[in-house]
Amino acid sequence: MKKKKNRFWLFICSLWPGAGHMYIGFMKMGLSLMLGFLLSCAVVGITDIGALAVFPIIIYVYAFFHANNLGGLDDEEFATVEDEYLFGFADMGQYRQKLSGKNRNIAAAVLIIVGVCMLWNMAFGIFVDYVGFDDPVVRRIYFTLRDDVPRAVIALVVIWVGVRLLRGKKEEIAGTDENGMDQPAAKEAEKPVMQIEQKEE
Repeated sequence: MKKKKNRFWLFICSLWPGAGHMYIGFMKMGLSLMLGFLLSCAVVGITDIGALAVFPIIIYVYAFFHANNLGGLDDEEFATVEDEYLFGFADMGQYRQKLSGKNRNIAAAVLIIVGVCMLWNMAFGIFVDYVGFDDPVVRRIYFTLRDDVPRAVIALVVIWVGVRLLRGKKEEIAGTDENGMDQPAAKEAEKPVMQIEQKEE
C-alpha cells in the first residue's frame, strides 16, 4: 500500500535506487529500478566496457529524484500515481515474440559488438601482462589498438547507420506523390473517378 511518509527517511532510502520507492509503497517501481541498477552494474563489471557505466549512473540519478518528487506531491496527486513495473519487466514473457525481424537483427548486432569488445579488452589485458609498458613503441601500439581502433570501428558503424536512415527516408519520400499519398493508394483513388467519367460518356 503506497502512503506518504517522512521526507527525511525517504531521502535516506532514496540514496539506494529503488529503496525510496519501496519505502512509500511503490514496490513495482522500486523493484524495477533496483534490478535495473544492479543488472547494469553487473554488465559493466562483466564486460569491462567503461562506456556502459553511463547507464547505472542515469538509473541512480533518475531513481533518486523520482522518489523524492513522488514524496513531494500533494495527497491528491500522490493517490493518482499508479505503481507499475519499469524497463519492460512486466512484459518479460513477450520479449521473444517482439524479437522478430529487424528487432532480432538489432539485438544480435548489439550482443555481437559487446562480445567483441569483451574479447578485445581481454586480449590486450593478456598482452600487457606478458609484454609490459617498458618499451614506448609497444605502449603506443597497445593504446592505439585498444582505444583508437575500437573508436574508428564505432565511428564507421555510426556513419553506416546514418546512411541507412537517409536511404530509408528517401525511399519513403519516393513512395509518395506530391500530395503526400502513397503512389499505389493514389492510383486506387483515381479509378472510381475514371469509371464515372466513362459512364457519363
